[in-house]
Parts: sequence; structure tokens; C-alpha cells
Amino acid sequence: GDTVIAIRNVTKEFDVNKQKVTALSDVNFTIEKGDIFGIIGFSGAGKSTLLRMINALEVPTSGHVEIDGVNING
Repeated sequence: GDTVIAIRNVTKEFDVNKQKVTALSDVNFTIEKGDIFGIIGFSGAGKSTLLRMINALEVPTSGHVEIDGVNING
């Protein structure tokens, strides 16, 4: 199938009170055209952070997000 969203080795870290907090660590997956996905997890698991990276409101600390084969993180 055609990959429309690809998450490649995505890690996101935040600085909180002078300490590094890892919200996502080395996340990888693809979503093919026509697929329907749900993202579930406990509070604080990184769901919103992941979605904010897919819609380019956040930038990964490392790794990248591809939409239709284009790296949206530069």
C-alpha cells in the first residue's frame, strides 16, 4: 500500500525544572492509505506529543515524521 504517514525513530525530550524528561523514545510506525488508527495509552504516555509532531506543532528531538514521503521536519 501507499504509506501516508511514517514515524521514523522519533524521540521527544522536554526540559522540565532543569531535568530532561523523555516523552517519546525511538517510536517507529507507518500508516497506509485507507488505514484507521487509534492511539491509546495512560495519561502522560506521549499520545498528545506524538499527534502534535504529526501535525507539525512540535519538532522531534531526534528522528523525523514523513507525510506522503516528505520529511516535515526539514
